[in-house]
Amino acid sequence: MLLDIPQEQLQPRLQMIVYTLAALAVTLLMYDQYRQGLYPLVLSNAIAIPAFLFSAIFIYINRDRQTYAWINYPLILLLVSLALYQLPSYPQQMIHYLYAVPLFSYFCLPIAQATVFNLLVAVCVIVIVWSESNTAYGLRTGTNYLLLLGSAWCFAYLTQLKSESLKRLALTDPESGAYNSRHFVNALEREIARSETTRQQVSLIGLVMEDYRQLIDIHGKRAIQQLLPDFVRRAQEQIRAADDVFRLGDDKFVLILPHCPEDGAIILMERIKRNMQAQTWKPVAEMTLGTAAVTWQAGLDSWELEKRLDMRLKKQKRASLQLAAFQDD
Repeated sequence: MLLDIPQEQLQPRLQMIVYTLAALAVTLLMYDQYRQGLYPLVLSNAIAIPAFLFSAIFIYINRDRQTYAWINYPLILLLVSLALYQLPSYPQQMIHYLYAVPLFSYFCLPIAQATVFNLLVAVCVIVIVWSESNTAYGLRTGTNYLLLLGSAWCFAYLTQLKSESLKRLALTDPESGAYNSRHFVNALEREIARSETTRQQVSLIGLVMEDYRQLIDIHGKRAIQQLLPDFVRRAQEQIRAADDVFRLGDDKFVLILPHCPEDGAIILMERIKRNMQAQTWKPVAEMTLGTAAVTWQAGLDSWELEKRLDMRLKKQKRASLQLAAFQDD
C-alpha cells in the first residue's frame, strides 16, 4: 500500500509514475498531431518522450538519495523550452501545452523555485504572443496563464502547510513543543548508526522535574502545562543547534547530543541544571531538577542506552532523597 510507504520514499515513486504516464500521454498526443499533419510538432514532442523516460529511470536508480530531485530542473526546462520554441508557429496548441506547466512544476520543484520559474515563463509567453499576435490576445493569454499560476500556487502552498502541520503533530509533544517519544527512538537510532560509522560519541542528558505531581496539586495542571514550553525553550537556549530536546514523560525530558563525549555531556548537564534551577518560573517559586548523563558505547542499542539513562536518573533520585533525609536528621 502507498499509504504505508514513508514520505521520503513515496515522493520519488510518485514522480516515476507521473513521468511514465506523461511519456505515454505525449505519445498519444504525437499520434493525434501526426494525423493532423503537424509534423514539426511531432518531431519536437518526440524529444520529450526519452526525456520523461530517462528521468523516471534516473529517479528509480537514485530513489534512496537526495540527488534524484535535481533531474527535475533540466527536465522541466527542456519541456518549456520546446513549447516556447514552437509557440510562434503553433500558438493555439502550445498555449494549452504551457497551461499545464504551473501544476506540473509545483509537483516537481520546491515552491519558491517553481514560483520564480513560472513567473519567468509567464513573461516569455506574454512577450512572444504579444509580438506575434495583437495586444489583446497577448494580454488575455498572459492573464489566463497567471490565473492558472495563482491557483496552482495556492494549492501547492496549502498542501505544504498541511504537510508541515501533520509532520509537526506527528513529531512534537503538543503541550511542551519538544519532540515526542516516537521521534526520540528514530532520532537516537539514527545517531547511534552514525556514531558506529564515524566513530564519534553520542550522549544523552536526562532532566526530570522533581515533585511534578505535587506541583500540579498546588498550582493546577493548567498552570504547569503552560510552564512547559518555557522550560523547553530555555533548555534549547543552552545547547547546540544540532542537539534536540525530547519529552518522554510528564516530568521527563531527554537531550540527544551528537558528537559529544562523556565529559562534555557531564559539564553541559551541570550547567543546564544550575541555570535552570536559578531561573524564575511562574507560578512555581523554584524548580528542582534531577539530572543524569550517559554516553553510547559500542554494542549498545537505543533501548539499552535509554534504560541505562533511566537507571542513573533513579539512582540520582535515591541519592537526593537519602541526602534530604540525612539533613533533616
